[in-house]
Amino acid sequence: MKEKIILILSLMVLCIGEISAQNPTPTKTPTTKTDKIIVVTKDGIALPKSQNSLTQPSPSLVPLDLPMILEKANEQTGNYREEFKNLLGDETKTFETFDKKGKSKKQSTVESNFVVYQSAKNENLVTEYRNVVKVDGKTVGGSEKRATDLFTQLSKSASPQQELESIQKESSRYDKNLDISGLTLLQAPILAEHLRPFFDFQLLGRETIDGREVFAVRYQQTKASPYILLNVAEDREEKLSLNFEEDLPNSIQEPNARVRGKMWIDAQNFQIRREERELTIQPEGLQNPLVIQKTEFEYQPSDLGILVPKRITLSGFTVKSKDKGANISAFLDTKATFQYNKFTKSDVEVKSGEVKN
Repeated sequence: MKEKIILILSLMVLCIGEISAQNPTPTKTPTTKTDKIIVVTKDGIALPKSQNSLTQPSPSLVPLDLPMILEKANEQTGNYREEFKNLLGDETKTFETFDKKGKSKKQSTVESNFVVYQSAKNENLVTEYRNVVKVDGKTVGGSEKRATDLFTQLSKSASPQQELESIQKESSRYDKNLDISGLTLLQAPILAEHLRPFFDFQLLGRETIDGREVFAVRYQQTKASPYILLNVAEDREEKLSLNFEEDLPNSIQEPNARVRGKMWIDAQNFQIRREERELTIQPEGLQNPLVIQKTEFEYQPSDLGILVPKRITLSGFTVKSKDKGANISAFLDTKATFQYNKFTKSDVEVKSGEVKN
């Protein structure tokens, strides 16, 4: 049975999935520079220009309003959802597993033709389709025929759910015990209006990523939300929700799960340039939150008017409980890294009735 690591669902917008594994060929980490001082004024917040930044021609004080930044960023995530459809690209996903001491045990690589697929049964439903062409450097035979057979099958699907299940099964057939889908389809879901009230946001200052000025914002879930669930078989179909599935010890009855992280928002166009997101638990008696999942998103420029995925890394942890839950710990067991090159727009909508090889 496949291990589910993360699931994000919104029936009327997108369907989203999960992961785990390794970093591909090392790439240069984007350079960041951070302001150390935040000035609070009666008009809001003003951030002094960093003494280390040589790339910012902006005035020494830039008036900011955090709610405004979050709202504009949320508008851009909506634009991302609209534009990130009917796209084609190449994906390389690298998996890595670790032992209890953190030592790498095994690595594997899967290369695919990546398609953002729009359901023929429900035009508001979008998911990811991967036509696998190589595994660990070896060409997979019959990939074109498998794609043709799949889309023939999809055209006969009885429901959107059946359609998505068929795509997911085909896309993850070389992913061992992991279900992998959907992390490209949404940006920063916690910015949604119905999710924001459950979070505390903090403007940390200005930074630069690849020469672009960004607002660094930290977020922390402060209370339980009906739209952020852990191991609950319930779909909030009417609104975007985050539904996580993790294998926890039976001794943990109430994990008190929370989401926290940091995002970097472009200071000019308010698009998301980077995000780090963690899922934590803190059962009764545990002094500090325990990270059980971490996802890192990096985005790059495109010809589509939006920043598109460059690399997504998800780290999964195994949770152990001793002494009837009195001693709880977690160690990294799996890491999955998804690497993307240039995305292009398909000439036609990618639907089962229209896609041919």
